[in-house]
Amino acid sequence: MLTRSEDPNPPREPFTCSDVEGWLKAAFRAMPFTPIYAPRGNTLRSAMQNQPSATFDILAFTGTVLGDRSEERKILLVWARAIVTEGQVGGSIAQFCEARGMHRSTFDRKRMRACKKIAAEKNKINQFVSNDQKIKISEVL
Repeated sequence: MLTRSEDPNPPREPFTCSDVEGWLKAAFRAMPFTPIYAPRGNTLRSAMQNQPSATFDILAFTGTVLGDRSEERKILLVWARAIVTEGQVGGSIAQFCEARGMHRSTFDRKRMRACKKIAAEKNKINQFVSNDQKIKISEVL
């Protein structure tokens, strides 16, 4: 089976939980080296011309889907950061769970639920865009 989570090109439909995880890891990998800013709510942009802003779109999208301050979003972002930095930035998953009195299995279950919500919303949006594009193409023909 082909894996596309680390591919620099956006994945084709359907967007999966693995795709969400891969794009989140890519964003956290780029963060230490890329200055980013938020020109408005739930929008992140790279201050560097050679860094595509799409790298950070997934971070903003997690806030749109899950809520900026939701526990699910925090868990998902802590997971991605901890995996990429091996716990060197912001601590490990075990430290996060211990500080909150949370079992690792609860953490993983909430992370997967958040990941699935994001993938489902992305697919819903992609389906709407795809159908809209089909209508426009048929109008031209």
